[in-house]
Amino acid sequence: MMGYGLFFWLPSFFVRSYHLSLLDASMFYGAVLLIGGLAGIWAGGWLGDRFGQARRTRYLTIPALAFIITVPFYLLAILSPSLQLTFIVLLVPTALGLVWLGPVISTIQHLVRPDMRATASAVFLFINNLLGIGLGTYAIGAISDALQSLYGDESLRYSILAGTGFYVLASALFFLASRWVEKDWENEKTNPDHRL
Repeated sequence: MMGYGLFFWLPSFFVRSYHLSLLDASMFYGAVLLIGGLAGIWAGGWLGDRFGQARRTRYLTIPALAFIITVPFYLLAILSPSLQLTFIVLLVPTALGLVWLGPVISTIQHLVRPDMRATASAVFLFINNLLGIGLGTYAIGAISDALQSLYGDESLRYSILAGTGFYVLASALFFLASRWVEKDWENEKTNPDHRL
């Protein structure tokens, strides 16, 4: 929810709080997403491959740790009065916020039999997009509207900060789910009837 919500609202935040034009805000955040996003997706895949094979629980604890670490970086970036500092600091939580992608998709593929992987991916993407796009953008916008009377144009800043609580919740859920991942992992070698 936080990732989609942020991707949607951060350009508006740059316009309201840093007085950028919409075009400049879009290019500014596009650069953050390009650099931070590529680094995060690559790092998540590499970390999952490197540490997940030894202990499958790490496929979920790596994203959990990444989500927790994003919070102080978002606080620093969003509260900074300097646009340049915001750009540099925002690269870190943008990357960390996307570390989950490789390990989680890999885990989903291994929690079901091989003949169910396409369905599992479809269900995951449906729920991910329904909650993320459907609720994430709405939640951050609704919080901003609720804070409008207190903070005016800066309400979006504090709404985004409040939204970082979703990262804490997601981290807790990843840690909780990691308790069962080893047991639920579908092992093709021990289940020969489920081979492709």
